[in-house]
Amino acid sequence: MNIIFFDGVREIGGNKIIIEKDGTAILFDFGKRFSINSTYFNDSFIGRNRKEVHDRVATKELPPLRNFYKEWPGTQKSSIDIDIKAAFFSHAHLDHIGLIDLIDDAVEKYMSDYSKEVLSFFEKKGIIKNNISNIKIADKPVKVGPFTVHPIPIDHDIPGALAFQIETPKGNIFYTGDFYFHGRTNEKSCNFVKYAKNNNPYILITEGTRFGWGFVTSLTEEQLKQQTISVLEQCNGILFANPYEPHISRIQTFFEIANEKNKKFVITPPYAFILNRYSDIGDKFAKDILSSPNTLIYRSEEMPDTWESKPDGTFVDAAYVYKNQKNIVMLLDFMSIPELIDIKPEKGALYIHSGGEPLPSIDAENAKILQNWLKMFNIPYFNIHSPGHAAQPDLLRMAKEINPEILLPIHTQIPERFEIASDNVKILEKGVIYNF
Repeated sequence: MNIIFFDGVREIGGNKIIIEKDGTAILFDFGKRFSINSTYFNDSFIGRNRKEVHDRVATKELPPLRNFYKEWPGTQKSSIDIDIKAAFFSHAHLDHIGLIDLIDDAVEKYMSDYSKEVLSFFEKKGIIKNNISNIKIADKPVKVGPFTVHPIPIDHDIPGALAFQIETPKGNIFYTGDFYFHGRTNEKSCNFVKYAKNNNPYILITEGTRFGWGFVTSLTEEQLKQQTISVLEQCNGILFANPYEPHISRIQTFFEIANEKNKKFVITPPYAFILNRYSDIGDKFAKDILSSPNTLIYRSEEMPDTWESKPDGTFVDAAYVYKNQKNIVMLLDFMSIPELIDIKPEKGALYIHSGGEPLPSIDAENAKILQNWLKMFNIPYFNIHSPGHAAQPDLLRMAKEINPEILLPIHTQIPERFEIASDNVKILEKGVIYNF
């Protein structure tokens, strides 16, 4: 049995994992590499439309997989002949799913129902540009050649995150995807650890994002809520917040803040869109938020007509927000920040950046633009956030408890850190074919 890791090796994100046996292969995640996002191309300079895959293979931004892409760069000499039958996606963050639209339509693509809805959000935003077909919901075991893949729900800062158990002729492989233990449904991650421990773990492929970070603790959503309320009580004006749109648990936190402080909860159309999508697949938090008489949807004539909103929503405009601003908590996505001109925020307004775009670490230019807008209106900026990845002590505890025969760290810049908890760590190299 062979395993190849393309990207996600000594870097955070960009996971591309291929497991192959007797000529049949399966893929886990196919994400963007943020570490080289502006080396040869960026969101504005996307290269040649008809040769996108060709160009990205040539610049080593994509692995040279023959018969895998929608448009194979046939002139490539060093192509890899692996028959990938199916692709499995752990969750819908762009560093795990962001290149899915380059995959050939014939390849079956498995993900959670939540991840499928987030993909529709990315399509609306123009982040995913090509049509995606052959998507199947991963809600039961899938047999592919010599492999049987079991999806296992875990807790992460985006709903529908999955870990995977892969039954192979050599033994069970477990892949964590990305996860944490301080979220609203942390029991999912705890249950995964117990399950992996008790089911003969041969190989554990695990993320280690927060190794090397300067802090070891994480805020729960309740602690984050109390910090935000403390700041809000000092400023006592309109609260603008910018959580990541698909992060339903963080949206729920700001909804609870609005309710507890007797304020209206106003959301811009991107938040309404994703809440509607989640509600359609039965998410209780999304349904509660959308059905609340306290929830209002902000629209203006200048806003693009990209986002659908159900007709039974209650809509308000800038004049309403301006008049009632001291009694409003408003989720204001980054692209809607010019609405501040019409809202005319008064003294006491504040802005909470809580994991939404732009992230300074990967989008410094837009982060500066955000700061300029807030400075123009004299709105104080607060970064009240909690990482979506497990803290260092939790990662080490997890590795020690599962205790696999072989531990393969990815999605981390310091894979050696796992050696504290295990004597079975193998440090990986990108593109190397490992036989297990």
